Amino acid sequence: MIKRQPIIGVMGSSTEPWTDYARPVGELIAQRGYHLLTGAGAGVMSEVCKAFQSVEERKGVAIGIRPAVDYKGEELSKEEFPNTYIDLPIITPLSTKAQNDAMPFSRNLVNVMSSKALIVLPGSHGTRNEVSLALMYDKPMIMFGPDSAFEKFPEDPFRADDISHVEQFLDDVFGA
Repeated sequence: MIKRQPIIGVMGSSTEPWTDYARPVGELIAQRGYHLLTGAGAGVMSEVCKAFQSVEERKGVAIGIRPAVDYKGEELSKEEFPNTYIDLPIITPLSTKAQNDAMPFSRNLVNVMSSKALIVLPGSHGTRNEVSLALMYDKPMIMFGPDSAFEKFPEDPFRADDISHVEQFLDDVFGA
C-alpha cells in the first residue's frame, strides 16, 4: 500500500540559488519523508532539489511542474526544464507567468494548489505571484530568507531567517 506523504512546495528565484537557504530546506523536507514540489527550473528550484536528492534513503520524490512556454510565449529548452534533480516532471500546457492574480492560470497556480504547505525563498515577480495565490487560497506558508529579500512581498506571511523556524512551521502544520 502506498503511504501518502504531504507535498511541500518550495518557491523562489529562477536565477539565484540562495544556497544557504535552499540546501537546508531541501534536506529538511527529505529527512521528514515529505514530497518536494518546485517549478522544475534553475536557481532555488534546482538547488533545493539537489539538496533533497542528497539525502540517502529518502521516502519522498522531487516533483517538478514544468511550464510549456517561457515569459515570451516561446517553447522552453528541454535541456533546462526540468532540472536534472526532478524525479517526476509534470508537463503543463500553461505558461510560466500568470496574466495577473485575478487570472492566475499558470504553472504558479498548479504549484500552489498542489502543495499542502509552502516554503518561499527569495524571488521576484513569479514568486510574489505564488505568495499572492497562496494567500488567496489560504495555504500555510512561511518565507525563509533575509528580511531585505522580501521587501516587495505581502506583509502577511510569517518570515524566518533560521531553519529551526521552518522546522517549527512544519511541526505546526503537520502536528509533529
